[in-house]
Formats: sequence, C-alpha cells, structure tokens
Amino acid sequence: MNFKHDVTLSGVQLYPLSAKGGVSPNMALGQMPVRPALLVTLGDSHDCTGWGEIWANFPPRANIHKAQLVEDVVVKHLIRFSFSSPAELTEMLRSKLSTYFLHIGQQQVFEHILAGLDTAAWDLCLRAAGMSFSESMGIEPVARCYASSLNPDDLVKRLDDHSAMGQREFKLKIGFEVDQDQQFVATADCQKPQDAKLMIDSNQSWDLARAVATLNRLEEFDLLFAEESIRADAPLGDWELLASKTSIPLAGGENLYGVDAFVAMANAGVKFLQPDVAKWGGVSGALALAKAMPRGTRLWPHFMGSEVGQQASLAVSAAVGDGSKCEMDVNENLLRTDLCGHGERVVEGSVSLFSNPGLLAPPLASKLAAFEV
Repeated sequence: MNFKHDVTLSGVQLYPLSAKGGVSPNMALGQMPVRPALLVTLGDSHDCTGWGEIWANFPPRANIHKAQLVEDVVVKHLIRFSFSSPAELTEMLRSKLSTYFLHIGQQQVFEHILAGLDTAAWDLCLRAAGMSFSESMGIEPVARCYASSLNPDDLVKRLDDHSAMGQREFKLKIGFEVDQDQQFVATADCQKPQDAKLMIDSNQSWDLARAVATLNRLEEFDLLFAEESIRADAPLGDWELLASKTSIPLAGGENLYGVDAFVAMANAGVKFLQPDVAKWGGVSGALALAKAMPRGTRLWPHFMGSEVGQQASLAVSAAVGDGSKCEMDVNENLLRTDLCGHGERVVEGSVSLFSNPGLLAPPLASKLAAFEV
C-alpha cells in the first residue's frame, strides 16, 4: 500500500524486553522460562514514531543478539531513507544487505528483522497520515481470534474462561508420548463446548511415519487442523503424502519464508496458512500472501509474543476477513497483556483494533522500563 506522503526516517531504537513469572506453553520443542521480546521503533523527521516486533521468543537472549545485529548492520541504511510504502523499505534493505546476511549465515534472522521493521513502517506511515489501519483498509475495526496453547494442568479452567469469551477454537500443544497426547486430546474433547473445535500443534516433532500413525489415531476427534506435524522444511512430497493419509486438515507457516514457499505448501495439501508478522514479511507479507493463496486455503495468522506483534497480527486477520482467525496464547505473559495498556479483550470471540491513527497502541513508558533487559 502506498501512502500519500513520503516518510523520511530520522531515528531507530531497539528495546530488548523480558518478562519473568509467566506460564510457558507446554511444548515438545522446549519450555519458555522467560518471555523475551525485541521491539523496534522507526522515527521520522516530524517526530512520528512507529512500533514493530522482531521475533525473539527463544532462546532467552535471542533479543540481545538480534538487537545488536540491527544496531551494528542495519541502522546506518535506514537513517534519512524516504519511502511512501513499507514495502519500499524492505526492498531497499534486501538489495543492500541480503548478501551480507547470507555470508554470516543469518538469512532467517534477516527475515525476522525485516518483518519487525515492516510492521514499524506500517505503524509510522499510518500515524503520519492520521489514519487508523481499519480506515486505511476500509474494513471493520474488529478481528476474530482463537485460544492457543492450552496446558494440561489448567485445561478445564482455560476452556471455561475462553468459552465465556466466545472463542470456539482451542489449540493444544502435543508431540510427546503418543498415549499421553491422545489422552490430552480426549480429555479436551470431553470438556470443550459441544459447538467448539480442537486443533493440535506438534511443533515439527514427528517424522512422516509417526505423523501418519498419530494423526490416524486422532481422527476420531474431528480436529479442525493439525499444525506442523512434520518439519517445515520436509520435502513437499512428504507433505503431499501426509495430507493424503489423514482426514485431518494440515496447517503450517510460522517457519516458512516467502509467498512462493507458502503457495507451494498449499499446493501440497496444507489448508491453513499461518504467517507470523514478527518472523516473515510483517504486515505487507501477510497481505501479499492473502492475495496469492490458492483456492480452498485459509490464512490464520500465527503469533506468540508481545502485545505489539499481537495487535499487528489481529489487524492482518481483520484485513484478510473471509473467516480468518488470529492466534492468541491463553497463558500468562505480561508482555502480551500489560505492555501497551490496550488490553486485547476478547468479547464474543472478537477483539477490537486500535482506533487512533497508527497500526497499534504503543507500549507504555513505565512498562518498557519495567521489562527492559
């Protein structure tokens, strides 16, 4: 999207944050003993500021590493750069720095950085233009969402609480011992509202044979989708075979990079595409993917991070419409609930978007200080 006036960058600021004392999703991939995040701001010559989030969920100090990369390598290319579209910023940085990040073996980290900067550019451009995201897109300022990462220990409480909020889709993290996984799904199936749907996410923990065997055992529960049942970089033929061997629709995308990779996965049988605005493409990438998706696929944004990226993800889901629902982690994470003071309150399964000029409500200064690394 092009805005009416050019924005000229005058400053970049990095905010590595960390929140302790939350609750980690119970993941086969590993635990999250702290909740780290890396925020980035872009400032223009008229004192407007835009906020974005660069993916840094783990390891615990990934935010420090990526902040240093941005400061040491990227910032000098941003100052005094003028653009009228966030995509122009990404194109410029790809042109100047893609070979550098290839050389240092950090290509996917480069994608995380570009994603966060794209979101910040959207926020900045909208604020400079005096428009909210929903006004700029001509959409209703509301997004649908689903409840993600319910843990076994508080399963019933989370199901009850989020059912009362009107959510009717609940994602379970599995990928452990097969009988344990099946029991967890069975228990959730018994406890969920009658009109609700369950989804599962095994975080790439299975090979093809185990994925086929496990999904076949879980077909009785009429799951909405199975996410990342095999590695994201598994051959497309493996994804095609898995799709043909189970009646459970497949989902994936948080570890894919580029519209072509998403389209290829969709053509291999993946029905739910899940870009993460902090990991690849930012807002621009997700909107471009929405236009390129093959018929019969849905875009349900992935997200697990701070309130900055969560708001951007919800905005994407609202723009996509057509049944799109955004992921929202149910577990305690102060960076998601307290950072911006916007409070993504779920009512009847929906969340209201930020209504002032900009993409999202900015973080509170007091919270930035409290969570600063």
